[in-house]
Amino acid sequence: MLSRGAFRSAMVAVLLLAFAGWGLASRPALLIAPEGALVGLMTPEGRALSKAAPSFTAEGWLEADGDAVTPKEAVVRTGFSGPKGARQAAWQGRALVHLTGKAALGNLEKACRDGALVVLDTIAPKGFKGDCQLYDARRLARTGALAFDAAGQSRAARAEAGHRLWTDRLKRKRPPEDRTAPEPDLPAGDQ
Repeated sequence: MLSRGAFRSAMVAVLLLAFAGWGLASRPALLIAPEGALVGLMTPEGRALSKAAPSFTAEGWLEADGDAVTPKEAVVRTGFSGPKGARQAAWQGRALVHLTGKAALGNLEKACRDGALVVLDTIAPKGFKGDCQLYDARRLARTGALAFDAAGQSRAARAEAGHRLWTDRLKRKRPPEDRTAPEPDLPAGDQ
């Protein structure tokens, strides 16, 4: 049996190994939120965000990076530029464009050129073709959140997590029948 001092020393060693492992683990170079609402790009300063919301996702990414800044501070980091709803950055020698809000579809054709990576927080028009790698809400609904490493290889959250009963959408072959409750039998005196 270990003495109290030896046990504490062993626990300290385990904690130090855990912190060392966490510090050595590589974080994704590019993150895309599951609905296309947020994009995060790793820069020398830390992760730059395309916008501060959704804050739950943004805070989770920053915390996992070991970064103590707020989402609002990460938005002003060098990385993304441009107006709200059409934020741009450079990634892998091409444009990275995050289109959000009411003007997103109106900016799609202009953004989707020269092999850009375009993230759209809504569904692209049916049959849309452009010279870009497009991740719209429909495509992201199938893949879930995406993480890209520094070499540009992507990992999809759904593929990593596998099948989960609580995350898959309920699939029905046809709509359910009428689900109204049957009329209760009323006693003879209440009619």
